[in-house]
Amino acid sequence: MLNYQQAVSKIITFAKPKIIQISISESLHYITAENLYSKKSNPSFDNSLLDGYAAKSSDIKKNKKLTIIGKLSAGENKKIPYKKNACFQVATGCPVQKPYDCMIPYEQVDREGKFILCKKSIQPYENIRKAGSDYKKKSLILRKGSKISASQLLAAKTLGISKVKVFAKPTVILFCSGDEISDNPNLNNKTINGISEYFNSFKEQYNYNFIYLGIVKDKAKDLKKIYNALKKNKKENVIFVSTGGVSMGHKDFIPSMLTKYNYKIIFHRMNMKPGRPTLFARKNSSFYFGLPGNPISTIVGFHFLIMPLVLKLQNIQFKWKMGILNTNQIKNKKMSLFLRGSAINKKINILPGQDSYKISTLVKANCWVLLDQNKSLVKKGSNVKYINYEN
Repeated sequence: MLNYQQAVSKIITFAKPKIIQISISESLHYITAENLYSKKSNPSFDNSLLDGYAAKSSDIKKNKKLTIIGKLSAGENKKIPYKKNACFQVATGCPVQKPYDCMIPYEQVDREGKFILCKKSIQPYENIRKAGSDYKKKSLILRKGSKISASQLLAAKTLGISKVKVFAKPTVILFCSGDEISDNPNLNNKTINGISEYFNSFKEQYNYNFIYLGIVKDKAKDLKKIYNALKKNKKENVIFVSTGGVSMGHKDFIPSMLTKYNYKIIFHRMNMKPGRPTLFARKNSSFYFGLPGNPISTIVGFHFLIMPLVLKLQNIQFKWKMGILNTNQIKNKKMSLFLRGSAINKKINILPGQDSYKISTLVKANCWVLLDQNKSLVKKGSNVKYINYEN
């Protein structure tokens, strides 16, 4: 039986990232498949920092008069020819073309009809936003493999990028099984299912599309919905996920369904707790995970089996942090054990209440801890793997 590391290594070997080209406006949270370089400088031309008068710095001295020879409004690109001891009125952001090389704010002059009287001398390029002072043309904006943030999207568009090559988003399609569960939070005689909301809440963080097909009962109508989803799927990098499957009908249904549509079962059961009965199958670039129905078992499968695949499909490696265990922890030495913990300055405490039905521990935790040592006792002070949780 595979241990956790063997299982996840097997899963990600099947990942083949797909590169697509999309509009920069639609690229938020995508992973870049190329370096992005500026197509223009920013600012793209010398321009006025404030409202006032553009002039040549060598013409300006304290108490000297300059003749106003024109006016340039925001958005205008007309060129005003240079005249010695002259200036022209400008708004913020207006181009200032050589030999004009500075700008005098209104507050630093007295106006007398068609003249201004300078209160002080001005240095070259004072109050001028110089072309390329922020980004120069062909400057690197983003490296390949970067997740595009809102500020980076703004920068890329500002710097002339209209299209970008990115890794395509995987699609996660979830259905939950079991006659004992319901999506209706008002029922008292059912186990309320919150897994769809949980999966959906991470779709922007990990950059995947999410579709929820609902709860599947032991009825031909419900089972047909799943058959059709598998049968009709022609897309690449689609990950089907089922949870539960306690009844005999579901136990027979899932393997036979996978076989019928030519999915190869890679493993069914692994030395991992919680999540031992997990099933993984694939067909070309479509994947199937059958996860246990207890919420914590499902969540462990989501974070530590499905998400490494989602990331790898976008050319990203799943990464662990290293911390120090604060207490002794007993385990089956052959079993990979996932525990909810509290991490403070990389010191890891394992929380009480690790049963796979207990969500209160999930709420209290701020990290997941992996104990995969081939030992029955992991001692206090041992190095352990962990990841921060959303709390």
